[in-house]
Amino acid sequence: MTTLLQSVSPSVRREAGVPPVLPLWQLVLLSGIIFWLYRSILIHLVLQWWKSPDFSHGFFVPLFSALVIWQDRKKLASLPVRPSWSGLAIAALGMCTLVVGQLGAELFLSRASLLILLAGLIVLFYGWTCFRALCFPWAFLFLMIPIPNIVLNQITFPLQLLASRVAAEILPVLGIPVLREGNVIVTSKMPLQVAEACSGIRSLMTLIALAIIYGYLMEKRRWVRWLLALASIPIAVAANSVRIVGTGLLVEYWNPELAEGNSHTFWGLIIFVISLVMLYALHGLINRFVPDGSRDASFKDRSTAPSGGTGMLANFAGNPQAHFVLSALMVLAVAIFLQVRVRNEVFPPRRPLRMFPSQLANWEGTDENIDSDTLEILGPGDYLRRTYQDAELHQPAVDLFIAYVPSQRAGDTLHSPRNCFPGAGWTPIQSRRVLLSMVSHAPFQANRLVFALGDSRQLILYWYWSHDRGVAGEYWSKYYLVTDSIKMNRSDGALVRLGTVIGPGETADEAEQRLLPFADRVLPLLHDYIPR
Repeated sequence: MTTLLQSVSPSVRREAGVPPVLPLWQLVLLSGIIFWLYRSILIHLVLQWWKSPDFSHGFFVPLFSALVIWQDRKKLASLPVRPSWSGLAIAALGMCTLVVGQLGAELFLSRASLLILLAGLIVLFYGWTCFRALCFPWAFLFLMIPIPNIVLNQITFPLQLLASRVAAEILPVLGIPVLREGNVIVTSKMPLQVAEACSGIRSLMTLIALAIIYGYLMEKRRWVRWLLALASIPIAVAANSVRIVGTGLLVEYWNPELAEGNSHTFWGLIIFVISLVMLYALHGLINRFVPDGSRDASFKDRSTAPSGGTGMLANFAGNPQAHFVLSALMVLAVAIFLQVRVRNEVFPPRRPLRMFPSQLANWEGTDENIDSDTLEILGPGDYLRRTYQDAELHQPAVDLFIAYVPSQRAGDTLHSPRNCFPGAGWTPIQSRRVLLSMVSHAPFQANRLVFALGDSRQLILYWYWSHDRGVAGEYWSKYYLVTDSIKMNRSDGALVRLGTVIGPGETADEAEQRLLPFADRVLPLLHDYIPR
């Protein structure tokens, strides 16, 4: 961004008839409307930074962006102001993203919409040249937004397995025999579970942000900046593997209690410092073997960017009041719409899950306790976990788990077994879809998973159920959540999971034949507990 600003001569004057800045009263009023619209989203975001160590780096991301803008404030002031009506379209895209994110209970979209809106307002009031100059600090702000849960879950588990695999290869070399079962490393003293916090995602996200800051402040060559940012990924994974190996050594030769509590957390901080040292060392090696003999070529002057149209539109664009009025009305309209939708959200009557029949034909159910830690992870909702046993056939029991969330607009979403079971050490070995059907209902697909833990195997069937609709895919479930929120003003939904142990000598297909008749008993009863 600095090179771009240097390419614009300070002698360039602003175009006649276009105000250099947005009038203060308009800026205050528009900012107030935007804050009213995003107040709950921003408060929730800050609380997540505060409570979750995974994203605590979010506090200094906007501070760094502000620092970059402050350092270049004089050069920014010299840029020509050429308002463009295309900015209104970008702002409208941001508002649409917010509506989809709010109604679809996707926090990432809701939060990212603020940055899209900000980009649109910059283009609308100041033009494309100014936005290009601000592109780096604007894009850096995306690092303050936590990754979507759907994406995060797909990243975390592979990192857990990778860290477990590396540690299981290194520890025997150091004289510690281990047995790896998924993301659980069993030593002679105690099992070490490579949890999500040990997957490397915490240090990875923070290290990427710090690598970008370090590269911006300490390096002028653009390719080196990119290399440092990309190198933060393998550095975080390598450092995290060192952490797990070090924990195994401490458990084996010193004190097993060091694998838990504050000692384990402090060890993680040390490893993060080591990651920063590795990043600094990499930069030193680059400077040693590839000295900084020249700087990147400056960006060409792009002052020929769109100026807001021609003819009537150009004249209309010359009126800053039109820009302000239209943008303020659009944001205000979206704010009122979302307020009305949230206040009038529909919650149909239903029976609590605890009243679900404990006797299904020959199946007799026994309630299983859900511990407080699990309930905290699941969030607000109604949950049932029950084990059913067929007294006549003497087959392995069937586990029934139903999670119902009355409203998902606050970010309380359903947790997939694809993430819960691996977090407990189970490794997925098979995955496909099966077709389920019920009387007076169209067939729908469900997920069929086989997990293994040592010599044990377990078959799982699960699907998402809402408004008389069964869906297997997480993304399709999100799609219907948005459409139902728009049509019905409802965001409730449920996850239904059936599971059974695959007995010795039994195949997964044979175990499936035990679950399917049980599913036929469960499906017709769902409507009383999960409203249509």
